[in-house]
Amino acid sequence: VAGVAALVALLAADPAVAAEFAPAAWAKSAAGGVAGFFSSPEAKELYMYTLKTLISWGVPAVVVAAAVFAVVASSRKGKDAKDANRGAGGPFSFLGGGAAAAPSPFAVKRLNDKLDSYAYAFEGATVSPESAERAKARRAFDDKYAATLGKLTAAEREAVTKAAEKWAREDASLRRKMAAAARRMRAQAVAKAGKKGGNAGGDADAEADAALEEAFPFLDLDEAEDLEERAAARARAGEADTLGADTSDTENPSSDSDASGGGFSFPGSSPSSALAKLAAKRADAEAKYVAAVAATLPAHKRGRLSKLLSDPRVSPGWEGNRDSLALPAERMARRDKKHVFVLNFFGDVQASQAAGLREEVTAVLRQAKTKRGDEVVLVLNTGGGTVTGYGLAAAQLTRLRDAGIKLTVCVEQVAASGGYMMACCADRLVASPFAVLGSIGVISEIPNLYERLKKEGIEFQTVTAGKFKRTLTPTKKIDPKDVEKSKADIEDVLVLFKTFVASQRPGLDIDAVATGETWFGADALKRGLCDELRTTDDVLLDMLKEGAEIFSVKYKPQRGGPAALLAG
Repeated sequence: VAGVAALVALLAADPAVAAEFAPAAWAKSAAGGVAGFFSSPEAKELYMYTLKTLISWGVPAVVVAAAVFAVVASSRKGKDAKDANRGAGGPFSFLGGGAAAAPSPFAVKRLNDKLDSYAYAFEGATVSPESAERAKARRAFDDKYAATLGKLTAAEREAVTKAAEKWAREDASLRRKMAAAARRMRAQAVAKAGKKGGNAGGDADAEADAALEEAFPFLDLDEAEDLEERAAARARAGEADTLGADTSDTENPSSDSDASGGGFSFPGSSPSSALAKLAAKRADAEAKYVAAVAATLPAHKRGRLSKLLSDPRVSPGWEGNRDSLALPAERMARRDKKHVFVLNFFGDVQASQAAGLREEVTAVLRQAKTKRGDEVVLVLNTGGGTVTGYGLAAAQLTRLRDAGIKLTVCVEQVAASGGYMMACCADRLVASPFAVLGSIGVISEIPNLYERLKKEGIEFQTVTAGKFKRTLTPTKKIDPKDVEKSKADIEDVLVLFKTFVASQRPGLDIDAVATGETWFGADALKRGLCDELRTTDDVLLDMLKEGAEIFSVKYKPQRGGPAALLAG
């Protein structure tokens, strides 16, 4: 009954929600959702499976043909109405996927989070699981708090910062006073226990000394007694000094009304009462701070902030005297820190990964900012392959340099031939200690079956127009002139290769290294093929220490057909 009453109240308060749950809207949404589902690719796969099953059962061909016609018709109908149904909403719209946006083909992950998870795991093992969970919860709240505040203007940021600083001063002062009152309360508890039960040794002085040690753990007994006497005298005189070496509340001149609670307690009150009053004052100070922050925000941000701070699942309290609502400065500064985009290229002979690389480079160029000092790190591992494929892949990397984006290439195991053509595009070329680099050369090989085919009585006839339209082929008799022409062709390609590498690494003695040879890390470094020997992990950790925001970027196009159905 209470649930129904709450739903009725919600519908009455929000006409938009009421319209969404109207019977007509439900019926329309259900019909659209079911129709959308039956025109989806997954449903088509189900149709085909059903038809194959029917055929295997021996269902008459006429029935199967009629079913095929219905499937094709529904497919075309669904394709024509796809755009119209895309924006359809309602409770059942999820069936046709109408309200869902097309998924992004990019998988972007913040690697800082992954590295932070290592710290949480070790903290959980070496400190306590509870400590690690608290740290993760605090980080999650900071992320949501910063996202709620959003990108602030200079005036908004200044107002919020001032409010946070004022609240931090007041809160620190109140925490000190609460700690002093708590110590006094504990000392009195010990004294009362001694009066009621007595001391086994009957030593009243030892009992008093124990109470003083409890109250003042950082002082010897003489200092503690002197400090207690001075504090008692101040309390009787009504002074507003706090207990400690610095007993004046200079950090919070506006809190004169609570200064009397700065010693052990408020005059004439017990420590527990003083503690309660200080806690109330602390809550009031926090409420004023939250109000000051909210006052600087527009209405839509205030609504999000209210939901966040009232959510018991994520909004922290006063656990461990932590400033739970302190501005997450580190989190809010992320957008202004240097961004590092990590790409991976583990290439095959055809350099088929160049298709994904071009999409990733385009995405990075649209997001990277040279003023922020953004960089790209390419993790490379390939032995090369076709000239055209790796020429295209290298051209994608030069787009980054042309745009003023610093490029670091990290060779994990091998960057040979076409792989080195890519690697040399880097502003900074890093190789692991035993990585293989080089192989600046060109190779062309093809099997020849002419003599074998001739023995079998098989002859291939090739008609060409142009002296060198066909030189060496598997079925043509080898002609020395064709061999000479092919040799000249790959020599020309080598000249292009050498020229490109020399333009990317001007300090390299290109004639000394363009021999087709390969060298391991240390030898490659001596010959100038790389700039330093380090692992990719060390490169990224150094960037993390410098405060960079690190993101992995991977292009993953949508799959279709049965594979997509199985993958969900």
